[in-house]
Amino acid sequence: MSKHGLGNASGIALLAAFLFGSADVGLAASRKPLPPYKPTDAEKQQISAKADELAAVLKQLAGKKPDAALLADVEVYHKAADWILRYADEEFYAKRYVADTLAALDRGLARAKELATNKPSWPAQKGRLVRAYRSRVDGSVQPYGLIIPDSYDGKKPVRLDLVLHGRGSTLNEVSFLASHDVDTKSKPVPPEQNYITLEVFGRVNNAYRWAGETDVFEALESVQKRYKIDEKRIVLRGFSMGGAGAWHLGLHYPDKWAAVEAGAGFTDTKKYAKLDTLPPWQEKTLHIYDAEDYALNAFNVPWVAYAGEDDPAIRCTIAMREALEREGFKFEPVGLNWLTTDLRAIFLIGPKTPHRWHPESKAASDKFINDAVANQSRPPKYIRFVTYTTRYNRCHWLWIGALEKHYERAEVEARGSEDCRQLIVKTCNISRLTVPHPSGEQTVAIDAEQFVLPERARPATEFEKKNGCWTVKARAGDMQPTPSNSKLAPDLNPWDVKVVSSWSRTNVKQRGLQGPIDDAFMDSFVCVRPTGAPNNASANDGAKARQELFAKEFSKWMRGDVRVKDDAALTKDDIANHNLILFGDPASNRLIAQIADKLPIRWTKDTITLHAPRSNAPRSFSAADHVLVMIYPNPLNPRRYVVLNSGHTFGEKEFRGTNALLFPRLGDYAVLKLTKLPTGEVSEEVVLAGLFDEQWMLPAMPDAKK
Repeated sequence: MSKHGLGNASGIALLAAFLFGSADVGLAASRKPLPPYKPTDAEKQQISAKADELAAVLKQLAGKKPDAALLADVEVYHKAADWILRYADEEFYAKRYVADTLAALDRGLARAKELATNKPSWPAQKGRLVRAYRSRVDGSVQPYGLIIPDSYDGKKPVRLDLVLHGRGSTLNEVSFLASHDVDTKSKPVPPEQNYITLEVFGRVNNAYRWAGETDVFEALESVQKRYKIDEKRIVLRGFSMGGAGAWHLGLHYPDKWAAVEAGAGFTDTKKYAKLDTLPPWQEKTLHIYDAEDYALNAFNVPWVAYAGEDDPAIRCTIAMREALEREGFKFEPVGLNWLTTDLRAIFLIGPKTPHRWHPESKAASDKFINDAVANQSRPPKYIRFVTYTTRYNRCHWLWIGALEKHYERAEVEARGSEDCRQLIVKTCNISRLTVPHPSGEQTVAIDAEQFVLPERARPATEFEKKNGCWTVKARAGDMQPTPSNSKLAPDLNPWDVKVVSSWSRTNVKQRGLQGPIDDAFMDSFVCVRPTGAPNNASANDGAKARQELFAKEFSKWMRGDVRVKDDAALTKDDIANHNLILFGDPASNRLIAQIADKLPIRWTKDTITLHAPRSNAPRSFSAADHVLVMIYPNPLNPRRYVVLNSGHTFGEKEFRGTNALLFPRLGDYAVLKLTKLPTGEVSEEVVLAGLFDEQWMLPAMPDAKK
């Protein structure tokens, strides 16, 4: 096995590789992986026959309507065989993948037999095992790995460590299952482990972005439903690509973790991927995922950062420390390590160590994490939180409802008295904010404006900023009590809650309705095919080609099949429950026709016209050889997105490259010029792209090129 790859490793060695990770392309070793194994026709037929056998059993089981969650635990084994056969030319990375696929199918058949007799054994299994859930994103079944210690009895809540794997050049469902369905006799659970470990699949290699991010929380939700987990003792850990994921998810969701361990992961886009200047809309949306922009949020959670002294990834660890120093926190060197009393954080450097953990550093990290979990004192009464998008807008008892301007730094500092009766809040670039409101009178000072609030009508108060002044909104937010306080009571600790906003206003950028285009694929979506006669055949053909390419790439790189429906078959339930991804033009797709006059960009038979309120003249493009791409709150259901003519705005090239390249390419809207090549293929050129403002309106248009 190579230092950074999975190579021809056995299941046990594969497990170690998943735990500690392999480098992303930017840090990878120069040694290239071996060519994939080419299974014989007989081997593929053997796999297909057993897969068909499991499929038939699953069909019978489904007819008996068993527990859907347990059925997913069986289906995941068939899914693994299905996907490796789809990509047989590439994904049998070694000969042992044939045996591992057959073994996975045998496990699936064994589980199916148990489920058919209503005697499933695996829900009570200890040690290492695989379970699964059905994703709301695309209806696919996704696996996750578990380590259940012998001490777990299901009577009291236990700690959970959520582990993000590194990039695996030979990772697929088969290898993931093989690495986690490990006999405890050959790979015993450490006797000192008294907590559950969750190892997520993350839809393979995407640095836990987009649907990969959703996978983390769907897997966590599945485990919380099945096992008794202490939600205040959930630790996030990752190394390499998993370390990048830990920086990303730890800083974007600092209130979800008792502690975070981020090892040797990238923390920015341009330096890591060695990119030059990008178009303005791309530069802005780098702020969605660049962890260095969110460094301040480490203030809210205990943190371990690590890299080896001889690891190129040390640059990223140093960059994060320097980002924290720019926020005003001071660090002192102690040997190779860096310590601080300003934060609950340590920065560890493994002496003379390449891209792996140094044993002494790992021991120091484990001690820090264990102490942090044992001494955790959440929720805090003092919060400092930064964001650039309402996608990431919550920290403990604070909810940011809206920004003054997306993709610019938005910051809130809030400090409360012991009983929450007095709050002092400072904000920057925030126009909507919700805070808890205890029973009785409360005084809130927000940006030097003071409010004396009477006996609460509801347990949270929302403030809105207009024309530079804050006002109290009549409609308050809601409060989600902790499980132990399922019913609100006058003496409910106002800090021990998560505030959520009930506010929603059409055509205002808010959480889950803020764009860009790629954001639509983090939640449930359905692609809608056109069935009508188009206004312009070439543009319509180009749109359909984009749909087919998206479906193909999503299957390979996000490990699921996109839902596809004809426009004539779309139902009210589809509109209510999914983001709608519409392909075609206003003549060919009846859904586009239905909403065309409610969009900020006009698309007629002859032209695509963009006219911003502050622009002198509209920009128009011929509809004969141009296609409109955009995201917008669905006029038929403003709580969901509608997207025109686009899947992910990045593709195979970026997925095969470093994960840092998985950033938005088209913003909120774009006009693409289509040119038919002599080969018959159609090329695309972005002639205009950008981001809508906070009211989902067009910004001032640049002058047309002369």
